[in-house]
Amino acid sequence: MKKKKKDTSDKVLDAAEALFAQHGYDGTTTRQIASAAGISIQTLHYHGGNKLNLYSQVLQRSIVPVTKMINRHIENMMTGDLNDDGAMQESLEKLMDELLEVLHQNPNFPLLFFRQWLERDPSLRRVEWEQLVPFLRKWIKEVEGRVDAKRRRGIDLPLAFISLSFIYWGLFSNPVFIGKFLDLDPESPDYFERLKIHTKEVTSRILGRKSEFRSSGRKG
Repeated sequence: MKKKKKDTSDKVLDAAEALFAQHGYDGTTTRQIASAAGISIQTLHYHGGNKLNLYSQVLQRSIVPVTKMINRHIENMMTGDLNDDGAMQESLEKLMDELLEVLHQNPNFPLLFFRQWLERDPSLRRVEWEQLVPFLRKWIKEVEGRVDAKRRRGIDLPLAFISLSFIYWGLFSNPVFIGKFLDLDPESPDYFERLKIHTKEVTSRILGRKSEFRSSGRKG
């Protein structure tokens, strides 16, 4: 019985994630979520609560794992010498390899990210403020404390984080359009590899670093 409840809850969140990603919070109703999950509205409310609660749970599933993953890489960076260009380059590459793989494997995450930027209701951004922003501020403070202003080359770190977020999530927000524009199959290894190389190059430029990123030789 407990397993059945868990399965139903996952089904509800899967349906809610897809609908919120495609239509946003205001464009999605609990009846639509129930219908997509193949359950009654009463069952939906039992397993997922109201729409705001469902939205928060969906954001938890996308924001928290990604934040924890990035934090793991950042913490590893902080144990080393941030002034060592080679070590920093290697750390950044590992972080981006894993992040881009997550975005590639979870196509709703980028859409949810951009939907969130259109939301003005503070209650809809609670998960971000509680789960993401504290980590962002912590990372920025640690980097600023470990790397002197001259070496940071005048980079505005808070806005650099925001800018890079738009680039990372944006490149995975519409694979059909981007694939057609590049004349590549968005499901092909060549497409994904091209996004990775470009993302790493742009990251290096935004962070004021000399780019030494190369193709990882990913094969299908």
